[in-house]
Amino acid sequence: MSTIDTLARPSVHIRRPLADRVDRLLVPLLVIAVVITAMGLHGYWAFKVSTLLVFAIAVRSMQLLVGASGQVSLGHGAFFAVGAYTAGVLSTHGWAPGVATVPVAALVTGLAGFLFGLPAVRLAGPYLALATFALALALPQLLKHSAFEGWTGGVSGLSLDPAESPLIFMSADQWLLLLAALWCGLIFVAADRLLKGPCGLAWMSLRDQPTAATAMGVDVPKWKAVAFAVSSAMVGAAGALSAAVSGFVSPDSFNVFLSLFLLVGVAISGPRYASGSFVAAAFLVFVPDLAERVSQEWTGVIYGTVMLASVYIAPGVRRLRMRRTMARRKI
Repeated sequence: MSTIDTLARPSVHIRRPLADRVDRLLVPLLVIAVVITAMGLHGYWAFKVSTLLVFAIAVRSMQLLVGASGQVSLGHGAFFAVGAYTAGVLSTHGWAPGVATVPVAALVTGLAGFLFGLPAVRLAGPYLALATFALALALPQLLKHSAFEGWTGGVSGLSLDPAESPLIFMSADQWLLLLAALWCGLIFVAADRLLKGPCGLAWMSLRDQPTAATAMGVDVPKWKAVAFAVSSAMVGAAGALSAAVSGFVSPDSFNVFLSLFLLVGVAISGPRYASGSFVAAAFLVFVPDLAERVSQEWTGVIYGTVMLASVYIAPGVRRLRMRRTMARRKI
């Protein structure tokens, strides 16, 4: 039995904090609520809630990478694009329908993330962030290149066939929302299992003390690459779901701002709790529309101001909550 497997079995029962217990219940309840409300939502709102679930998965992938393994990526929008284009190519060529492309897209992006992460994780801090940032800048241009136009559609992108519901009592939008909720629940449960097992222990050990982790026998480069691969697979699944929900993929939809927005989502949600990814996703999905309704000329300014305020406010709220919890324990 390896060192990681041994340490993953604590001999003493540790009582979970209240936030952990709430987090375990909140995510399944949110997914169940979406499944129930899928019967009553149509058109625009079904599309918006589906998009929220897609971004919740993407933010959760960043939580796993940043919060668990301590790596910072500014290029996850590129892996989101790889997942979306994998789904688009499979769908347009008739190799797999709609949301059925999600596991294939996750496998492809996970492999791409591992191949990219294996040499890249030898970089640390800002150097890794810059390497991933370069990927986010380069990939949209590659997608537009004429050499790949037969697969990617070039500048015009790919238009997917409209989804069809196999259930006569559900519209296509409701069916996509239901599938997005089910995939979201499955991915969140899988991520939770990984974080609570030997993988999570290895990632957190190399995040907190890489030197001590190496002394304990943890292969730091390998486990960092695995974390990068798992996170990439999750965001690739989100990209495939996005392609199925929107029915269209284009290189301009996956610019560098998407990667930055996902990183901001982690700042809003916090690096640990899965329920926070839904809050961050709601912010990323609905705040731009609200800002546009306030003023079309100042949409970017309003959105940027609210985002900047959230980045400062959210950590402050978490620190205040932590202080209250510590104060109650002392009492």
